[in-house]
Amino acid sequence: MRDRQPITIAVLGADTVVGRALCALLEGSGYQTTPLDAYPTGIVDELLEGADLLLLAPRLDEGVREAFLGALGKSAPQRADIPVIALTTALEEGLPEKEGVISVPWPCETKVLVQRIEATLAGESPAGALAV
Repeated sequence: MRDRQPITIAVLGADTVVGRALCALLEGSGYQTTPLDAYPTGIVDELLEGADLLLLAPRLDEGVREAFLGALGKSAPQRADIPVIALTTALEEGLPEKEGVISVPWPCETKVLVQRIEATLAGESPAGALAV
């Protein structure tokens, strides 16, 4: 991990069973998590304070996803560059993707998710990350 500091991952949709499981899984892999409800209230950039990456839980409401991503960087321009990974199910494959959002098929193994997170934080585009 970079700079020996814990990496913090904000999980949008953490109030769902899958979201809670993702937080526990990520914490078990050495990350800190910032859980965000599927319908968050507050200023997006403030909710992401201290986060290194934004993870979108699978089956997140499309309107919530678009509104949240659209608000990135509005009050804190540096937040607009936060890496974003969207966990997508087969039902979500046809959803239009926002530029810069990496889609990772869900469900996936923990080690695959950790590899994608590490590659994303390193600025790499892992093979197959966009092919969902």
